[in-house]
Amino acid sequence: MNQQARAILWAQYRTMRNFYPRNGAGGLILTAIINVIWYGMWVLGAYAVALTVKETRDRTLLFAILSPGLLLACIYWQVVPVLMASAGMSLQMRRLRVYPIPHQQLFNLEVMLRVSTAVEMLLMVTGAFIGTCLNPTLHFWYATALLPFVAFNLFVSAGIRDMITRLLGWRRIREAVTILAVLTAAIPQIALRNGVPVTWKQSFQSSLAWPLPWVSASHILSGMSSWVDWLSLSVWVAIGYAFGRWQFERGLQFDRESARSAGDEGVKEDSWMEGFFRLPGRVIPDPIGAMVEKEVRSLIRAPRFRLLFIMGFSFGLLIWLPMMLGRRHSAMGSYFLVVICAYAITLLSEVLIWNMLGFDRSAAQLYWLAPMRPRALLVAKNTAAILFVFLQILIITGVCLVFRLPVTVRMFLDTVAVCMLLLILLLSVGNYSSLRFPRPVDPRENWKRSAATKFQALLLLIYPVLAVPFAFAYYARSVWEAQWPFYTVVAVVAIAAFTAYSLSLDNAEMVANDQKERILTQLGQGEGPMTT
Repeated sequence: MNQQARAILWAQYRTMRNFYPRNGAGGLILTAIINVIWYGMWVLGAYAVALTVKETRDRTLLFAILSPGLLLACIYWQVVPVLMASAGMSLQMRRLRVYPIPHQQLFNLEVMLRVSTAVEMLLMVTGAFIGTCLNPTLHFWYATALLPFVAFNLFVSAGIRDMITRLLGWRRIREAVTILAVLTAAIPQIALRNGVPVTWKQSFQSSLAWPLPWVSASHILSGMSSWVDWLSLSVWVAIGYAFGRWQFERGLQFDRESARSAGDEGVKEDSWMEGFFRLPGRVIPDPIGAMVEKEVRSLIRAPRFRLLFIMGFSFGLLIWLPMMLGRRHSAMGSYFLVVICAYAITLLSEVLIWNMLGFDRSAAQLYWLAPMRPRALLVAKNTAAILFVFLQILIITGVCLVFRLPVTVRMFLDTVAVCMLLLILLLSVGNYSSLRFPRPVDPRENWKRSAATKFQALLLLIYPVLAVPFAFAYYARSVWEAQWPFYTVVAVVAIAAFTAYSLSLDNAEMVANDQKERILTQLGQGEGPMTT
């Protein structure tokens, strides 16, 4: 058992390490610095918690401090596994069924692996543990209440992860689950900006009378406990274990591929959808028209693309509208539409711009076998990207109109012009990067990072550099209080954008012809047995 546990824990460590980009010694040093800063902040937080608990003599005040703190720790502990399940950072225990390991031992290992998903909360709990032991008004054994609290969170965390991983395997449901998880990440920002709703505060105050895990643990830590609190913690640990083991066993028996195929059986295209798919082929001459039709069909059927597309007009609105229309940013209110649409382009760039051949993978060899120039292939993929970005702008504008936001015709036309020119500039770079740094991507995976390249580090510079001329155009309009400076700058940018795009097609076609074997080899690389 010890050898098996060490092997699986080592595999988990390697999986998490390989998830992050490593570009030589410099990348390792940068990753180490970031980890030291991140966990160093949590260590300081744990020290602050320990000092607060140690110095607090009023037990009622200590309970008032610990109860919301343990509740936040519990929420954090359960939210992180959801995000990690959608990102694919953890091992899938069902792949270990081929080895002669009892399910109970596998579950114990799964619970051990849950420790690595919330190290931050373990640090904070350790701070509370030390502070309780050092508080002269409390007995040191009060701190043992944190042990069942941690066990409860580990069991529930294991169960939630297995449940979410199983839901992500079903067609349609996986998009809804992942979008819900991503939208949940916006709640802290909204709460910090607008304050915690009064109803939430009232619900929390009323919950302090219930025997919940964080309430019972806080009672014991602050020395205000009774036998009911110890019984409550014991019951919650048993419930957490039963839930975690139940979901773990269901996860072991779950066949993801069968769920996918079952969800895809009998799916028929609606007549209006078929007309939408065929529209590019009727308007654009072949072979580009046929390629655009193929791109539209394949992208709409890809869960990864659907997720990013929906996030553009949901997550983007949720994140940017409060910032652009808030009291402190009222002067930026007239630019909210272009900011949200530009953010949507940023989200879609992963699948539409920087790695256009990623979804094709080994099937990309057809492009070199067919009697079609690489230029035509790139133009077709770029055309599909333009169609989807324009559709995204229309949806975002429609949502803004539904919520009675101040969207004018001029604002819409300016947004279309700016976003389309920004897209042309990004495609000028993306045509080269898609052939120079191709990476295979599974379109069925909703939220999973592909192999990182050095080019991705340049994206931190590409976006702001390309945004500078458009920011200058809006600045010129506000300074001169006229429209002609804005449209003059936009016209100059348009000339530069189409010139750069034409040159990028020539350069990308040379790369496609000269490095065909390398491109196809990289796109044909499948996922290994340790992929999760």
